[in-house]
Parts: sequence; C-alpha cells; structure tokens
Amino acid sequence: MTGREYAIIQLLNNVNGAPLTSAQLSAELNVSPKTIRNDIKAINLKLKPYAIQIQSIRGKGFFLEPHNKEGLRKYFLEDTEKKHPIIPTTSKERVNFLLEKLLFNSDYIKIEDLHTEVFVSRSTLQIDLKSVRQILKKYNLFIEHKPHYGIKIVGKETSIRFCISEYIFNQKPLPLEKQQLNILPSSDLKIIRDSILKNLRKYKIIISDISLHNLLTHIAIAYKRISEDAHVHLEKNDFYQIKDEKEYRVAKEILFEIKEKLGVDFPQNEIVYLSIHLKGTTLVSSIRDNNDMHRFIDSEVYLLAKEMVQRIDNHYGMKLAGDKELLMNLSLHLKPAINRYRYQMNIRNPMLEDIKLNFPLSFAAATTGAEVIYDQFNFRVNEDEVGYIALHLETAQEKSKNTSIKRKRCLIVCASGLGSAQLLLHKVENEFRDRVNVIGTTEYYNLANYSLEDIDFIISTVPIERSLSIPVIYVSTILGHSDISVIEKILDHQTANLEKYIFREYTFLNRDFETPEAVIQFLTNQLIINNQADAGYTQSVLERERQAPTSFGNLVALPHPMQAGTTATILSILTLNKPIEWGGKQVQLVILLNVDKSKKEDLSSLFHLLVQLVDNKHVVFELLSCHTYDQFREKIRIS
Repeated sequence: MTGREYAIIQLLNNVNGAPLTSAQLSAELNVSPKTIRNDIKAINLKLKPYAIQIQSIRGKGFFLEPHNKEGLRKYFLEDTEKKHPIIPTTSKERVNFLLEKLLFNSDYIKIEDLHTEVFVSRSTLQIDLKSVRQILKKYNLFIEHKPHYGIKIVGKETSIRFCISEYIFNQKPLPLEKQQLNILPSSDLKIIRDSILKNLRKYKIIISDISLHNLLTHIAIAYKRISEDAHVHLEKNDFYQIKDEKEYRVAKEILFEIKEKLGVDFPQNEIVYLSIHLKGTTLVSSIRDNNDMHRFIDSEVYLLAKEMVQRIDNHYGMKLAGDKELLMNLSLHLKPAINRYRYQMNIRNPMLEDIKLNFPLSFAAATTGAEVIYDQFNFRVNEDEVGYIALHLETAQEKSKNTSIKRKRCLIVCASGLGSAQLLLHKVENEFRDRVNVIGTTEYYNLANYSLEDIDFIISTVPIERSLSIPVIYVSTILGHSDISVIEKILDHQTANLEKYIFREYTFLNRDFETPEAVIQFLTNQLIINNQADAGYTQSVLERERQAPTSFGNLVALPHPMQAGTTATILSILTLNKPIEWGGKQVQLVILLNVDKSKKEDLSSLFHLLVQLVDNKHVVFELLSCHTYDQFREKIRIS
C-alpha cells in the first residue's frame, strides 16, 4: 500500500460516507484526477479480500463502503503502517526516502542497497539522487561517493543537524500534540523532555510548547549524532559570549542530567550550541503585564520593529505605528528570530497555512515588513517567520477594534507561543466582547500549576486529557470561521461587495496555462494594456510571489503586488481547465488583487470576503464550473 493510497482511504474515511470527487481528492493530494482514479482501482483490488470497497456515484464522487467495519479498522487504519512498510512509488516519495536514509546514517551506504529498497532502475535512482543533491545544496551539504563503499552526506555538522531538523518538521504536518519523533526510543525522549522541563521551571524560563518541541528535537538529534561520533565545531568567540549567560547554566544542567541517565557525554561545544538554541526561543512570560518586558528589548531591535511597522503603514495604511504594544511584542519576537538566523537555526510554524488562508492581508503586510530585515541584515526570513510576524499584525488590528466591557472570565490554553496566544486572546475578546474577559494564557504543560478557582471556562487549542471542574471549548489556534461558530453561531462583520470589484474585461474563464508566472504575466498585461497599471507592475507581482507563494489550498491562489499599483481596485480573475502546481499546491482559480494606488482603502473587509469565498470548497467548485462571465458573477453574488 503506497502512502498516497493510504491517504485516499483516510480522506474518504474521515467524511463518514459522504462522497468526494476525484477533483477534490486530487486537490488534497496534489496529483491529477486521473491518477486518483487509477489509485482507487488499485486500492479496491487490495481491499477486496476484506469486504471493503470504494464505490462511485456518477456526478457525486467516490465514497467508502466497508461491509466489514472491523476489517477496515484492523487491517487498514492500524495494521497497514505497522506491518507493511510503505514503498515509495513517486519521485517525490523516493526523494524523501533517500534524504531520510542519508541524513540518519553517518556511514557510507551502497547504491546497490538503495536500489533494492526503492525497486526502481539504476537510472531512475540516479535522477532521484540528483534531486536530493539539489535539496542538500541549500544547506551547503554534498553527497560524497567513495568507490566500493558507497555514498554519504558531507558538510558542516551544524548544517547537517539543521537539515535533519528541517526534514523532520517538513515531514510532520500534524498537530503538535500528535507528533512523534522517530529519532530515538520513546523512553529516551521522555527522559530528555523531563530534563528540559525540570530545568526550565527551576530557572523560571517560559517557552511555548512549539519551542519545547524544537528543543526536544535538537537534543534528540545531538544525542544521535554524538552517538555516531559526529560533533559540532564552534568559534571560541561563541563560547566567551555565552558562558556567563543564564542559558549556558540551564543547558549545562539539562545535558548533565541526560548524560547521567542515558550515558552519552555532551562536550562543551554541545552545551554552547544548546545555549544558543535556548536564546533562540521566546523567553518571556505569558502574563499580560508588560512592564518588565522592556529589559528584554535592545534599541537596535526596537528601531528595526519601528521601521518595519512604518513601511507596512506606508504600503497598507494600517495606522499601527503608534501601537507601543505591537512594537514591544514584535521586538520580543525579532530578537531571538535574528539570533536564530545568525546561527542557522530553524523555526517551525504549524499554523502557516491557516495564517495565509485566514489572514492574507496581515501576511502580505508581514512580507513587506520582512523586507526591512533583509535591507539591514542581508538575509531573508522564511515563510514560517513571516507567518509569526503576521500574527502580531493581526493581533494589533484586532486589538484596535476592542473595547473594555465586563465579560465572563476565561483562560486560554495555547501551544504556539506568546504571539499566537495574544492573537487568540484579542480575537476572543473582540468577537465576544459582551461576554468574555480573558484573564490570561498558559501553555498546556503549565496548566496543572494554574489556579482555576475564578475561571468560568477554558478555550483550548490542544486536547486536555484530565478532568476539569469547568467547561472546555476546543478551537484552532487561528480561531477560524468554523471555530467562532462553535462559540457563537453568527458574527457581525464589516460588509463589502465583491461584485463591484469584478469586471467583464478582467475575467477569464476556462483558460490553459502551464505555470504561475504565465498566469501572472497574462493578467497583469491586461491591466497594463488598458492603462490601469504601469509597465513595472508585472515584476512587482512576480517579486511578491517569489518571496512567498500565494496559493492557499482549495485550488485557489490570491496573487498581489509588493505595493498598490493600479488606478482602481480590481479583482482580475482566471479559471483554468486543468490545475497547475503553484507553490507546492494545485491551483485552478486565480484571483489577482489589484489595489488603487491613489488612495488608502481599508482592505480588511475585502480580504475577509475573499477568505470566506476561497475557504468554501463547494463555492470554489461552483465557480470553476462557470463558463460565462454572467454565470460567474451570479455565483459570486449568491455565495
């Protein structure tokens, strides 16, 4: 059973018998509908002995019909991954397999051994290894070939560990609480985790659950690499700069405890390296009193934050430059972020796709703000970091709407750190201002130490296993539309009319293009030809796309320029006969957002409506079925 076949079964099983079309399944798995249909034929042959079949209804799609539900549970959902190793079948699966094999082995691996494991020809294997080399090159790593021995990865040890952690994060698109590290036995991981928590509490250091997971991952990788006699080498200056810091003492005690229990010796360089990781986490309290936070912020970072917000205001008219809380929180985030990039340390943002989908305006503004970091430090932050900056901007916008009204008392339990916790806090207070007073936030692992005596209920982004005396409402970190409806069925939002931004001359249906660049070139050229934009407009949209792809899932992309550049606000629309790959996702509906450069419009309502539109799979498929401008406009009107 291949990984994709397993995913198809999971998708169909998760909708409880409701049909899914091949187009919907292909959008989820980034393959063509034809491939989905072929996979389903193969699945049915494999599941036939267990009285399980995927049926199809003409015009509606595929659904799972298990005559033997116990068979489905036992033979598929539980036993497939445990008893039958998944053999990589696609080039992408093989590249990931080879990358993992090479990263987690310090010794040489013979090509013949790899050949027998992936069941492909030698020439195909060489093509896949070429892709692996391209990935490794991004980390300044290379594949060394030694006759009669095989191949292995060579390069700086810090780069190898960075690549390993990136691989782990990228291959685990699961909620944090469900993630498992396969680097070490679970018993060893528990010892490491307990040692981290014990010393963080001892030194009164508060970090997010994600930062805790990052530290656990780092130490697990270090443990495995040291066991294979692979050590990091750091400059002497790194040691002298950090040996008197609190983080060095914490790191030393954590690694000493692990040494005592697991028997692996961590040299001084490893202690320094862990100290640097600790300094790259958010070391601020989740208490809402900000009076003591100023001592964490230096003037250089504060000026950087001010310039970022000023540039965002200039481009988007958000009027955030006077928000001292935003500047402080952004500075607190930027200080460890810059440190991470200086030492090539990655950060994972499990909310990235939700942020891009639910807060496209804030994400676009954060991308603009991140340009200031490049101007000053000559490195570009990745999408994960931009996503966290977007959370701070969204928080500031939500806070500006908020008013102080007597509300019920609740506690927020959030796994994603101060930025997302504060965003969730302001979202809840703003949307339920007549009912809710959020008295604080806490990480899941600290909940046991929190008094619930004066709290009416909890809003949590992670499952709480123990029984509590007060109600718990579970939501996503982003507090999307479906989550809000759990607390309140209907909300009042600013209204806008999408129809007034849609024009016949800028709507193109059922077209054929092969690449995102070709689509953007076509749409922007129509604006330039009609004197709605100048000749440099195409390059502005392409440059924004290079910084962070604007594909949001559900077959939709929302490209836009670096800054406003048209004579009116227009939505340029294009639908494709066949989906194309766009930033790692399949896209068939493209909405180019063109903003009037002559006036500072409040775009929040427009972005909100666009998010509602593209977040609804049914509406997207309805729009893709339109063949005329009038049909499309009518679908927009009634959606």
